[in-house]
Amino acid sequence: GWWAIVRRRRTFPAAGAMEMPLPPDDQELRNVIDKLAQFVARNGPEFEKMTMEKQKDNPKFSFLFGGEFYSYYKCKLALEQQQLICKQQAPELEPAAALPPLPQPPLAPAAPIPSAQGAPSMDELIQQSQWNLQQQEQHLLALRQEQVTAAVAHAVEQQMQKLLEETQLDMNEFDNLLQPIIDTCTKDAISAGKNWMFSNAKSPPHCELMAGHLRNRITADGAHFELRLHLIYLINDVLHHCQRKQARELLAALQKVVVPIYCTSFLAVEEDKQQKIARLLQLWEKNGYFDDSIIQQLQSPALGLGQYQATLINEYSSVVQPVQLAFQQQIQTLKTQHEEFVNSLAQQQQQQQQ
Repeated sequence: GWWAIVRRRRTFPAAGAMEMPLPPDDQELRNVIDKLAQFVARNGPEFEKMTMEKQKDNPKFSFLFGGEFYSYYKCKLALEQQQLICKQQAPELEPAAALPPLPQPPLAPAAPIPSAQGAPSMDELIQQSQWNLQQQEQHLLALRQEQVTAAVAHAVEQQMQKLLEETQLDMNEFDNLLQPIIDTCTKDAISAGKNWMFSNAKSPPHCELMAGHLRNRITADGAHFELRLHLIYLINDVLHHCQRKQARELLAALQKVVVPIYCTSFLAVEEDKQQKIARLLQLWEKNGYFDDSIIQQLQSPALGLGQYQATLINEYSSVVQPVQLAFQQQIQTLKTQHEEFVNSLAQQQQQQQQ
């Protein structure tokens, strides 16, 4: 039985022997330890307990009870367990072999405890492939979201460039008037900014460019609270004059950007600062600058921002659709590979049964 197996077994060179505690000089004892480590790795800690019960009076097995070569045995066991995990992970790489060149999601953890032969069962392999498919799908969906956002941002930027060429408006001049508003927010500074906007509101493209520039300044990642609040004060003043002077084109342009401006600013700060921004919303509501649908979006900033992003995706569908299509195809490819893998396993099983 056991001893016959041990005697027949060839010696097992210790991988990474440099780091490992030294094996016993006695070849037979070394074989016993190596073989036991292999069996315990495959069959779990129960096998170790069983051996300890059976061999508690056998001096050859003192290494199991903390005696000499205990640390060699523990290292050997860890090594065997590691090799087993690597073997189990190999089959699940097959279905993903033809994956398009994309950053890979992390590999699945080791399959459940394998059967006594050390090879994962067919069900385990299918589960593993299914799990991999889900991970890769989640990863691709997150990546798609990033690429859609980037495509929309690029399209918005191109639209701004087009308006710049069309209107020949000097945005540096505008920024020079915005800076004192950001820094001091005096009535004079706001008045100068507002006057510049009204004198340049010559056509819908002029108005769209100025409103878009304010949106970009306020929603920029690095924008601080004072910049946002003070430029919203400017917008508040411009809205008031739009209503008085019946400046419909400028009002329409500001209506298109107020949701990202207000919602981004509101969501980025704590409650005491949010109240300062919310006071303006009460004023806008009272004065009727915006219709009900815009007011509702401003009252629920997180939802409002989500709706605005959905509107952009719709508006720039020509750049968004190719991205979405490419990802759909990649996900479909992965699903097909998973199905092929499952089918090939089923065929293998049939052949083995014949």
